[in-house]
Amino acid sequence: MEFGKRLVQIRKEKKLSQGALAKMVDIHANVLGRYERGEARPFVEVAARHAEALQVSLDYLVGNSELKFDKETINRIVDMQSLEDEEKSTIYKIVDAYIRDAKTQKAYA
Repeated sequence: MEFGKRLVQIRKEKKLSQGALAKMVDIHANVLGRYERGEARPFVEVAARHAEALQVSLDYLVGNSELKFDKETINRIVDMQSLEDEEKSTIYKIVDAYIRDAKTQKAYA
């Protein structure tokens, strides 16, 4: 999906008007409209401000990834990077067990 379409989709999911998002990223609403229609593409710094305002990763917003990480998830991943390998391993085991249990419950539902 191209940048403009993804921008519209996420903005609407967040229930933001063009004017509100434009104000959050410090651009004119007309410029935002041009981005959304695919008539223009922002510089990376402006795209990064959009991602920050919409609380999604820049990779997702520009279409380099289909993984839609919210800001809270990204912060947790960043925090995990600073942990020791043994601590990371413990967290992975807990997450793996939870995912396994959730899939099992879903299969029997």
